[in-house]
Amino acid sequence: MKTMFSKIHVVSLALFVGLEICSLHVTNNHITSDYVFFQNFSHKHLHVLQIQQPQSTSKSSLPANMQDSENWAGYIDSPSPTSCYTSVSGSWIVPNISSVHPNAAAAQWIGLGGSSSADLLQMGTSEEIENGRSVAEVFWEQLPAPAQTAMAVPIGSTINATISPSANSSLTWNLTFTVNGQSQTQTIPPVTLNSSYAMGIGTSAEWISEEPSTDNNRLVPLANMGTVSYQSALVNGQALNSARNQVQPIALVSSNGNILIAPSVLGTDGKSFSTSVISTKSNTRPTKREVAFKF
Repeated sequence: MKTMFSKIHVVSLALFVGLEICSLHVTNNHITSDYVFFQNFSHKHLHVLQIQQPQSTSKSSLPANMQDSENWAGYIDSPSPTSCYTSVSGSWIVPNISSVHPNAAAAQWIGLGGSSSADLLQMGTSEEIENGRSVAEVFWEQLPAPAQTAMAVPIGSTINATISPSANSSLTWNLTFTVNGQSQTQTIPPVTLNSSYAMGIGTSAEWISEEPSTDNNRLVPLANMGTVSYQSALVNGQALNSARNQVQPIALVSSNGNILIAPSVLGTDGKSFSTSVISTKSNTRPTKREVAFKF
């Protein structure tokens, strides 16, 4: 295991794509890092639970029309039927997590796709407990390929992340992030998408706190990340709650109806909110086929 970087960087990850109407053509490759997490986490599409009304936390303190999920908490936007999304951005502070479980983890990210489509392009931070302390990394992922590590970041860092097409070419998409405003640029090789994947990522935008999965799709123990505040949540350059968007708050809920992570109501600016851990008790799995995939 290599040590944490001593300097803060900004990383720009470029994805080369051919943009058609809500359509990308990309080839996927790998970015290496001097720092590798002990576990390889995956960040999956939305799992919607068919369960009873959540039992913990008063509904009056939560957003209206909140939906329950097995693995996500935060906000999802859907575009009008005649449009699609081509950019998403947001910022948050990397939380200092805690847990009695040595393999506990959490993740915060922005993304395009993954809600009404199995296709998802995302970037964010993963946090885990290692040797009794919190460590974090910036990752990016194009499902179903595994997550790629960009770099390690110190706990408490302010992350500003953006997924958008290049200003110079419709064939280039950029995944960029800043860490405490300091910078360094990296580029990843082209990523090829088929037409159905290209259509898929334009169908939703997300700002999510997640209970990550292992490579074999088992949810890892959820770490206590406290409260994470999301700022500057924009899609296609507009606030999360722009009139053109269908806004859906999501709570991470166990299969017995207990809320694990809850989103707040949106701020008055329409582009800020927080997610708060209510409980880290085991996210009990259904004994029957109760999990629906919202594709």
